[in-house]
Amino acid sequence: MWALACGSGAAGAGDGPPPIVEPAAETEGSSPLAPSTVDGVERVPPRTPDALEQRRAALSAEVRELVTELEAAGRYDCCVQHSCKLCAMRAGGCKCGEAARQGAPVCEECAEMWMRGQGAEPVDPKTIHSFLEAERAMRGDYGEICGKARLEQATDGASGVAAPK
Repeated sequence: MWALACGSGAAGAGDGPPPIVEPAAETEGSSPLAPSTVDGVERVPPRTPDALEQRRAALSAEVRELVTELEAAGRYDCCVQHSCKLCAMRAGGCKCGEAARQGAPVCEECAEMWMRGQGAEPVDPKTIHSFLEAERAMRGDYGEICGKARLEQATDGASGVAAPK
């Protein structure tokens, strides 16, 4: 069971910061990680680092399973050696393989994997660019990367985005 360390109002009541939640003494049959209700508000205890890592690993495995199912259904045409997870979460499918073959932008995760040498399409890696890079190029918003102007990087081929003429 969890108890409020200070204040007695419900969170969000507008009377100062939300109350601090601290573990209270366990009673027989209760779990220190079980949610409890205090002042009508359900309180969930913070997760331990190990519990958070277990949850992250489970979510990652679930997304990987989703990608496998989408590939089997013909809805995942990724352009990198190990299919990205970003398109599964954002769009429920991936067309980055087709985009890479046509010279069109790919998702940010795929673009990063290409920069790491993990591309899987028969195209020149210098032609791969992300949607974000394409949008910046259209707006002329090149900014800086590592103290070097993006425009300079584009002219020396480091960014993979053609410099404007």
